[in-house]
Amino acid sequence: MNTADSLFGEYDIFLLKLFNQPFSVQLNIFFMVLIYSIYPLLVVFAYYFLRKKQRTKFFRLVLSAVLGYLFVLGLKYYIDRPRPYESHPELAKIFEKTDPSFPSAHTFLSFLALYFIPKGTARWTKYVLAFYLAALIPLSVMYAGVHYPSDVVFGAMIGLLIPKIVSESTAKKIFRL
Repeated sequence: MNTADSLFGEYDIFLLKLFNQPFSVQLNIFFMVLIYSIYPLLVVFAYYFLRKKQRTKFFRLVLSAVLGYLFVLGLKYYIDRPRPYESHPELAKIFEKTDPSFPSAHTFLSFLALYFIPKGTARWTKYVLAFYLAALIPLSVMYAGVHYPSDVVFGAMIGLLIPKIVSESTAKKIFRL
C-alpha cells in the first residue's frame, strides 16, 4: 500500500464506486471525449489571448500549464499510486493509462483553465464553462475508473494554486515582454 492509499483508504474507494458506473458505450465515449477535450480548450484560450494581443496572458497560460504539468507528472512518479482499476479489479474501466494515478493531470488542467476563462466571455458561457471544467471533467475521470476522488481533489488544488504562483510579472520576466 502506498502513501496516498494509506491516507485516504476506504473513503476513496467508497466515493469512487458512486461515480464508477459505466452504463453504455455511447456514454463511455461521451465521457472519454470530455476528459480529453481539455487540451483543445486550452489551445482555444491560448489562441484567443494571442488574437486579442494579450501576450502576457498567453505566456502566463503557457508557463502555468507547462510548469504545473511537469510538477504533476513529477508528483505522479514520486508517489507512484496505481490506477484504481489496477488495485481494485472489481471497478469498471473505460480505458487504460500507463502513468501513475495521483494527482489527476486532467483535473489539474481543467482547474487551471478556470483561471484563464477570458474576461469578455458572456455570463452564461462562463457558467457553462465553469460547470464543464470544475464538475464534468473531474467526474468523468472517476466515471472512467482512472482516478480516485483524492487524485481529483489534489489535481484541482494544484490547478488553482499554479496560476497564483506564476504571476503576470513572472511571465514577463521569463519571456522578456
